[in-house]
Amino acid sequence: MKFKSVVSACALLAASASMAVAAPISLTKTNPSDTFDGGGRKSLRIINDAGPALNQWVTAGGFRLTDQTNGVDFIAWCVDIAHNLSLKGLYEVTSAPFTNTFAFTQTQKDNVKSLFETSYSSLNLNSNNESAGFQLALWEVIYEDSGTFDVKDGSFYSSTNISARNIANGFLANLGGAVTQAYNVSYLESLGWEKSGTTKYSQNLVSVTPVPLPAAGLLLACGLAGLYASNRRKKT
Repeated sequence: MKFKSVVSACALLAASASMAVAAPISLTKTNPSDTFDGGGRKSLRIINDAGPALNQWVTAGGFRLTDQTNGVDFIAWCVDIAHNLSLKGLYEVTSAPFTNTFAFTQTQKDNVKSLFETSYSSLNLNSNNESAGFQLALWEVIYEDSGTFDVKDGSFYSSTNISARNIANGFLANLGGAVTQAYNVSYLESLGWEKSGTTKYSQNLVSVTPVPLPAAGLLLACGLAGLYASNRRKKT
């Protein structure tokens, strides 16, 4: 799994670096019968009083996905409560989310990055409460508009699972604090599909790769991927 996550880091970075020429990537569940592939998850009720209005039970945790275009597995997180995750589907790697729902502000992007860089490296992805808590915190920094981050109150909040909510608020309390691990952030935007004359979308997602990347071989591989992208640009 560690090897696969390292390779996926290169694949996502290569896609980000060559967006001008990169084809869409095809994503599917790593385990067709379990989106979380045995990893941590919890059922929670979430309420969003601002747009998009929502009051429903969801399962929160890190998705175990496979990029079939590059043949690698990775973990992604939901940043889009307006849509359901519907895979297999085509996605575009982007640094400017999103055109199919709403555009993130720079503050939202900064808060997403800060959440990963202050809390993600110590996250136990197999813990139900920690995984659900991190997903709650991620939704909070995107959808909360009261000016105060608290998953128990405000315009976005959860009304269930005190343990996950306490963990989420602990993550949120670290925002703007010391960076424990720097990450590159990749947003994955659903390209949608046509159904009865209407474009339908899967959930938009986010995934991260550590900086600096941990393996010299990976750096070489990413360098070669960058050279390949550069050569493609010259030919076109």
